Amino acid sequence: MLALAAILIRPRRLPEAAAAAVGGALMLAVRAVSPAQALGALLGEWNLFLFFTGLMLVSGLADAAGFFEAAGVLAAAVARGSGRGLLLAVFAAGALITTFLSNDATALILTPVVYAVVTRLRLPPLPYLFATTFIADTASMTLPVSNPINVLVDDRLHLSLGVYAGHLLGASLAVVALNALAFVLVFRRPTAVRFHLEWRAALAAAVRDRRLLRLTCAGLAVLAVGYLLASAMGLPLGPVAVAGALLLAAMAVAVRRLDLRAVREHFSLSLLVYVAGLLVLVRGVEAAGLTGALVERLTAPVTGPVGAVGAGLVGGAVLANLLNNVPATLVLLSGAPAAHLRLPFALGVLAGADLGPNLTPVGSLSTMLWLVIVRRRGQQVSTLDYLRLGATITPGLLLAAGLALAASFRP
Repeated sequence: MLALAAILIRPRRLPEAAAAAVGGALMLAVRAVSPAQALGALLGEWNLFLFFTGLMLVSGLADAAGFFEAAGVLAAAVARGSGRGLLLAVFAAGALITTFLSNDATALILTPVVYAVVTRLRLPPLPYLFATTFIADTASMTLPVSNPINVLVDDRLHLSLGVYAGHLLGASLAVVALNALAFVLVFRRPTAVRFHLEWRAALAAAVRDRRLLRLTCAGLAVLAVGYLLASAMGLPLGPVAVAGALLLAAMAVAVRRLDLRAVREHFSLSLLVYVAGLLVLVRGVEAAGLTGALVERLTAPVTGPVGAVGAGLVGGAVLANLLNNVPATLVLLSGAPAAHLRLPFALGVLAGADLGPNLTPVGSLSTMLWLVIVRRRGQQVSTLDYLRLGATITPGLLLAAGLALAASFRP
């Protein structure tokens, strides 16, 4: 538990990966987890490691091709000079990118692009910057690929795309629309402005090689179809993500535009170390019986699927903001509720851990890194500022998602 606390509070700015790795090593040292159990925990999540690897490589290759810069310029063009229209366009672009490239790509790569666009147009940056991190989490339960923790849940339950969409797609569409409406109301004054943009010139300046961009867009479309087909057939998504990265790399090589330096900037070995450490940590906590006791306490008063959804939703949202959403999901999934409650509870956890990080800036890694990005660009966003906005919007999103998800389990 000390390692999980260190991940949360980061004493002396200790990297999360280091805290997780030390915690996992201590689990081995005190024999809370045997080497065989640790190896089994890591090998059992091979799909998640492949997905993370493919995701980072795809994001780097798409960014090097100018895909995200082009998306930012086109969003401004669609807004037709309306500040409020641009806010909605950022939500739409973020929702699409999150759906097929995950929330991390939206928060970490679209954010600097949006900042560059709005400062060029001399618009107040904060409404649009907040939109990139909120939509990254809000739209992240649309598909199994939209958030890495969805892959965790999908691996545990072996869900078909039809079952996943039948329970979560309606809830996802509802919360995306509700989030956009809430932002329009909250930021109605600062976005009630007009701007002028020569979008063709801006697009030409943003795109270094049009042929590479066209090939990359085609490759991303193929990858999106691959994700959908794999989900529909119940196949693991990690190999699809890696295959998509190889396809984009081959296209870049074909036009002699492969930028390995840009790709390396997006690949984080520490993220894989962080996940590996967490898996061993949670395996030790599970062996001690703590996760089972936690899940049992959450589901003790529950007798049906609707209550299980609520318990999972609350548990996922609260633990995500205490521990971060990745360890929160691992902890809650490692418990074992009654068989008839397993699916609604797990999907409730997924919804809570996906949406809950909108409440605080420490709920997900992407949100924490988003805060670093905006502060580096001179935008002073305090934790209190984030909490105020999160407290205004997130409870409504969680309630709407919970109601829609619970309704999907009613006969």
